[in-house]
Amino acid sequence: MGWLEVTIKIGLAHPLLVMHAPRSALVSTFPETGNTVYLDPPDHMRPSEYQKNLGAFDRMTLRVRRECTEQEGRSAAIPEFQKLGILSDAAKVFWLFFETVRESDFRENNTLAGYPVARAEEIQNNALVRTCELESSYDGISIRSMPVRSHAAIQITESAWNEAARKLSAHEEIPPHISFALDAAYFADSDPIRSIIMACAAWEIALRSYLAKFESASKVRAAKFPDLYKLMKRARGGDLFYEYYGAESAAHWDRERKCVHQLSTLRNELIHTGKTATPQATAIDTVLAVLDAIEWLFGSAPTP
Repeated sequence: MGWLEVTIKIGLAHPLLVMHAPRSALVSTFPETGNTVYLDPPDHMRPSEYQKNLGAFDRMTLRVRRECTEQEGRSAAIPEFQKLGILSDAAKVFWLFFETVRESDFRENNTLAGYPVARAEEIQNNALVRTCELESSYDGISIRSMPVRSHAAIQITESAWNEAARKLSAHEEIPPHISFALDAAYFADSDPIRSIIMACAAWEIALRSYLAKFESASKVRAAKFPDLYKLMKRARGGDLFYEYYGAESAAHWDRERKCVHQLSTLRNELIHTGKTATPQATAIDTVLAVLDAIEWLFGSAPTP
């Protein structure tokens, strides 16, 4: 058995203002995965050329160490790092560090952070991370180096351009429930709990907007989530997705219906108990279900 060490070089999306010169790394152990994470003191090391070219500011370095066999240590790559919890444990330390810094700055200096601090399932997906490079070694011998951060491309098609031309000329805005749902889709990878909250808001806004055509404004405003479903059932004439529910797509609609109906439970767990552990897969499934539910509610049947 030997020691696998993964060095994670973060190119930050915001510049650092370091007013303290710590000499030792912060250390956090994770007995359930066998990983130990070290967050090195910021030292104003310049990002690599790769990171600078993608707009990174200062750099921070985390190191994750674990004991493993020589075969595991020498063959480990991204899939193994994920399976061993290396990227997720580093993400927890990275998030908690900046969460603490933000809170401390507010309490001591009455300063409100102008940068995002949010959980992420894996460190490269954190909103504070502009670029992420991994270097692995086994018993001090370098194994490999690789970037793991990708950036989504903005796609402009002919139909999107034409639709934008129509909306801009008419000053027509995207409905808030659509905008919230699409924002939720963006956060599903990087911040699942925020994604769930935004998906919940999107679905609630959609229900209230739809019901405004059939019920008095005061009744719709006062209605709680269970009441909204009752009002929707009466206005629509049946359960969610019931018109397109068939034997061939039963499993699809079962999953979609479950995701939408558990929205209020997930929200209430956050509000009443502070539970924030929402699996990434749950967030993605929920956002897709909400988008389908909105399409269904306003008249366009989604295809499973």
